[in-house]
Amino acid sequence: MELFEFSKYIAGVYRQSKRDFKQAIAELDVRATQSDLLMYIYDHPALTQQQIAQDVTMDPSLLARDLRVLVDKGWVQRAVHAQDRRAKMITLTPAGQQLAQQLKIIMDRWWSNLFEQHPEIDGAALAQQLKLVRQALAGEQHE
Repeated sequence: MELFEFSKYIAGVYRQSKRDFKQAIAELDVRATQSDLLMYIYDHPALTQQQIAQDVTMDPSLLARDLRVLVDKGWVQRAVHAQDRRAKMITLTPAGQQLAQQLKIIMDRWWSNLFEQHPEIDGAALAQQLKLVRQALAGEQHE
């Protein structure tokens, strides 16, 4: 296999999962990128906006735009960071927590269905390999 094909496969999986996910969450009035943010903030509460942008590899101005939408919808709140008054801590409101839980269930269902329909795919091995790739790209140490 040609190494450049990795990008093609990764992009294809991402696009397909997002397309299916968008359809599944259509009635929830949230975009796919915003849903990713909600789920990330749910799993990583009280990070700064800068930390979130870095962790999810997102342009800070795009993150700020999406966070404004999430704040306006009452799902996210910003609070002044105790050690750095310029930084804002990002947390979910109770409504945001409930929505993030729903989104996680929908996303988990998508992956579960994929692995059930294709038992030849080892989900645990795939997860471990993707984690290693992400860590390498982020410059993190292996655990």
